[in-house]
Amino acid sequence: MSVKFECKVTSIHPAFDPNGNEYVCVEFAYESAQQPMVFTLPPEAPPEAQAFLPLLQSIPKAFLRPPKTYSNRLVIYLTPEEWDRLPTPYKVGDVFSVTIDQGGSITVTQT
Repeated sequence: MSVKFECKVTSIHPAFDPNGNEYVCVEFAYESAQQPMVFTLPPEAPPEAQAFLPLLQSIPKAFLRPPKTYSNRLVIYLTPEEWDRLPTPYKVGDVFSVTIDQGGSITVTQT
């Protein structure tokens, strides 16, 4: 049995270990589910605040939270030499399928 999931490249940036060695960090993530926003007031809230609540509820959700939130599923660190040897370097936005088989091998395939 294997584990398989879809993800996309959300970040490519330099990283350094404690000894100062440079790496290229590639982050593969998935879009996280966003929880609905709930506006409530305690019963003892003043009438002015209660009158303001419908206005808050009418503000479009796009203004209240970022459009998308991502959570990392796989992060790899390549040396600059390894990055240069990639036949096709990763690009932010590329979508991949990641498979982890029973033996522990990880396969990353562009979809």
